[in-house]
Amino acid sequence: MELLRLQDIGKIYVSEGNVSVGIRGVSLSFERGEFVAVTGKSGSGKSTLLNVISGMDTYEEGEMFVEGEPTSHFMQPDWEEYREKYISFIFQDYNIIESFTVLQNVELALMHIEDKKERRRRAVELIKRVGLESHMKQKGSRLSGGQKQRTVIARALAKDSPIILADEPTGNLDSVTSAEIIKLLHEVSRDKLLIVVTHNFEQVEKCATRHIRIFDGAVEFDHRLKTAEAVSKTAESTQTNKENKTKKSIKNGFILGKSIFTSKPKLTSFLCIMLIIGTLGVFILTAACGDVGALFEKNYMFEHIDGRLVAARRDGTATSEEDIKKLAEKYGAESYLRCDMLLDYDSYDNMRVPHLNDYKYFGVDFTYGKTYGDDIIGRYPEKNNEVFLNLPISFKPIFGEKSLEETTVIFSDLVLEVVGVKYYYDNNITPECLFTKDGFDVATAISFITARYPDITLKLTKKDGSVSEMHISGIIPTYELQGDKIYIPDEYMKNADEAELCIFSTFPIYNYNYNSNKQYSFNKQFGKEYFVNEPVDVKLNEHYFDSIVYISAELLAKSAIEALDETYRQFSLFFENEEKAQAAAKLLNEGEYVSVTSDTTYTPDPLSAIESVLAAVVLIPLWLAGIIFLAFFVNLCTQRMLAAFKNDMAIMRSMGISVRVIKIGMYVRMLISLIPAYIVTALGAVLIFTSPKYNEYFSYLYAWQYALIFIGMLILTARVTKKQIKNMFGESVKKSLKGGNVQ
Repeated sequence: MELLRLQDIGKIYVSEGNVSVGIRGVSLSFERGEFVAVTGKSGSGKSTLLNVISGMDTYEEGEMFVEGEPTSHFMQPDWEEYREKYISFIFQDYNIIESFTVLQNVELALMHIEDKKERRRRAVELIKRVGLESHMKQKGSRLSGGQKQRTVIARALAKDSPIILADEPTGNLDSVTSAEIIKLLHEVSRDKLLIVVTHNFEQVEKCATRHIRIFDGAVEFDHRLKTAEAVSKTAESTQTNKENKTKKSIKNGFILGKSIFTSKPKLTSFLCIMLIIGTLGVFILTAACGDVGALFEKNYMFEHIDGRLVAARRDGTATSEEDIKKLAEKYGAESYLRCDMLLDYDSYDNMRVPHLNDYKYFGVDFTYGKTYGDDIIGRYPEKNNEVFLNLPISFKPIFGEKSLEETTVIFSDLVLEVVGVKYYYDNNITPECLFTKDGFDVATAISFITARYPDITLKLTKKDGSVSEMHISGIIPTYELQGDKIYIPDEYMKNADEAELCIFSTFPIYNYNYNSNKQYSFNKQFGKEYFVNEPVDVKLNEHYFDSIVYISAELLAKSAIEALDETYRQFSLFFENEEKAQAAAKLLNEGEYVSVTSDTTYTPDPLSAIESVLAAVVLIPLWLAGIIFLAFFVNLCTQRMLAAFKNDMAIMRSMGISVRVIKIGMYVRMLISLIPAYIVTALGAVLIFTSPKYNEYFSYLYAWQYALIFIGMLILTARVTKKQIKNMFGESVKKSLKGGNVQ
C-alpha cells in the first residue's frame, strides 16, 4: 500500500480580499524508499505542497490519504498526531530553536523515549553522525548555516519518521556543505519517503529516484528516474489509551518546560525578577492590611482562656472565697480566681516602660501561674513587685536579650521589676505580663481603684485645731514603702499637726448578664500613724503633678481587696479543657448561678461595628487595587516574553509536538519561574518577622495566608499565560513560522 496519496489537492489563499491559488489539482502518490526531488520556479507552489503534505497548512480541495486513511476531516489535534507519527521537516531557514543547544534541539525530537539516559545516548549518537560532536553544547544562535542545517537533520533523524520533507535544504549553503547534506539525506532515505524541494536539480540528480516539476500550482511532469527499493515497513502504531497519552503529555510538558526555562537566561531572569516583585508586593500589601482581619474576628465577652468559666450569683450578691473554692471542688475545676477583673482588662496601652527619657506604651494581658518553656531570658517572678513579660521580638531592643538588671515597667502607676522575658515572632498575639499569684492580686486591687480616677483629699489639722482640706492631684502606689506606710511631702505638713488621707472612688460592677447602673463606692481614710517623713525613691516613675502622695502598694491593695470582697460579684473557674468547662457551666446554670465559658461572644456596639466596617471599606479596596495593579504589571511584563517564544512554539508544532504538550511546557516554565519568587518571599518574611527592627510594622501572616498568596500568584500567572498563548495556536503552523508565507 502506498504511504501517501494526494487526490486533486487544491490550496487557496485569501488575503485582504485577494484570492490566489497555491496549488491546484495535484494528484500524486508516494511510497517508502523514494527520494523525490520537487523543482519549479519561485512561487510555483513547491513549498505549499510540502506544507500541505506535512499538515502544517490546510487544503481546501481534494483529499489526502495517509496509508489509505483520508485526512479531510482532521482537526488540529489530528494533524498534531499525524506530524508526530509521520513527519520530519527540514526547512530552508533551518527553523532551529536558537535559544536551545544542539543537544537540546535534538533531544526535543526524542521526548518519546522515556528513559533520560537512553534519550541522551541516542541524541549524542545522532549529533556525532552529522559531525557536530564538538558543538553539542553550543546554542543554535551561534552556529553557522551548515551547522544549523546539520542540527536540523539530526533532529529529523531523531524522530525516525517515515516521511522526511526538506524545503531547500542547501539553499543557503556552499557547494561543499551542500554535497555533504545531500549525501547525508540520501543515506537516511533508504527506508523512508524523502521529498526534497530544490531549485538545483543537479545537486540531487544522482540520488533522486523521482523528479516532480511544479508549474503555476500544478504538476507539470512526474518522472521516475529509478526504481525505489521496495520497503514493506509500516509505521509503528502510536495508539495509546487516553490515560497513558495524558501522562505522556504531562511528562513531556515538564521536560519541555524545564528546557524552555533554561534556554533564555536573560529573559528568564527578568521574568523571575518581575514575579519576585509581584509576589513580594502581594505579601507586603497583605501584611500591611492585616487589620482587615479584625473585622472577622470573634468578639469575646471575656478574655478567652481555654477551659475558663465565668460565673456570678443570679441574685447579684458577691460570692465568698470559701463558696468559690467549694464550687471548684464540686465541679472538678483545676483552679479558681475570686477577683478576675485583671484578666479582662482591655485598656490598649496599659503598660509603660521608661525608655530614652520617654515612655513607650503597649498593651498586655495579665496572668499568673504560667510557664513559657526553657528558652527564656532571666527567671520567673518570685516577689509581688516582679513580673515576667512575654513579648513580640520587636521589644528586644528595649528589654535586651541577656541582662535584665534594673529593668522596670509601670502599670497603674505601680513600678514593677522585670526579672524575665520571652520573645516570640507572631505579633498578632497580645503580649502577656506574668505575676506571682499575690502580685496578681495586688495589681488587680490597685488597678481597681486607680483606673477610676479616685477623688483624693488631705485633711490637715493645724496646731490651733483648725481643719483644712487639700485636693491631691494623684496617688502613687509603690513597693518602695514597706508595710502600711504613706509618704506626704514635707511642704504639706509645715503648718499641720495631723493629716488624714481620704480616697473616694466609684465603680461599676463587673458581672455577666446584668445591666445595672448601680455604682459601688470605695471610701477609705488613712490615719496619721501611717505617715513617714523620709523621702521615697520611686525610681523612674516621675510625674508632673503639683501635688502627689505616695502610698504603700500593700496598704492600698489591702484596702481595695476589702472593697472587692464585699462588692465584686464575678469569678472564674479553670478546667482542663473547654468541654469540661462547658459541662460545668450547664450544671451551674441549673442552680443559683449564671455562667458561661470564656469563648462566649457578643455583638459589638454599633459605633465599634461602624468603625471596623469603615476600616475595612478603606483597606480592602486598597488591597484589591494593589493586587489589580500587580496583576496588570505581571501581565505587561510577561506579554512580550511569551511573544518571544512564538516562533519556537511553531517550530515545535512543525516537529509534531502537540499543542497540549507545548502549553504544559509554558505553564511549567511559569511555575518554575515562580519558585524564586516564593523563596525570596519566604526569606523576606523570615527577615521581617524575626527582626526586632521590622517585626512591629507588618501583621504576622500564618501558613494559610502564605498559601493563599502563593496559590493566588500561581493562578494569576496561569491566567496571564493562558491569555497570552490563547491566540498563538489559532493560526496554522506555516503562518506562525518565520518565512512561513512562502508559496
